[in-house]
Amino acid sequence: MRKLAASVLALVFLVVSAVPAFGAVDQEKLKEIKALNQQMTNIKAQIIDKEVEAGILDQAKAEKIKKSMQERQAKIEQDIDKGEFHGIGPKKGGCRKNSNAPKTE
Repeated sequence: MRKLAASVLALVFLVVSAVPAFGAVDQEKLKEIKALNQQMTNIKAQIIDKEVEAGILDQAKAEKIKKSMQERQAKIEQDIDKGEFHGIGPKKGGCRKNSNAPKTE
């Protein structure tokens, strides 16, 4: 029984000591993510410009959207520079409204 307990304890110790190594962040990959995020923001800005040209968006709304995108990109870059990455998409408490859902009044 003691051998089993010692084996389990040793296994737990190995797992706990190995976790920080698995959690290490690859800085090169973060740089790649940063560059890809920048490309994505630039492409989205180009799409917004085309939507303005097509008459889908008005210029004021487009500028507001692009300003918001730039602020979000700056936040992402700051986080990555600190060695953090929180992924893409809505954050805590965020929810996307379904534009196809019927409006209730």
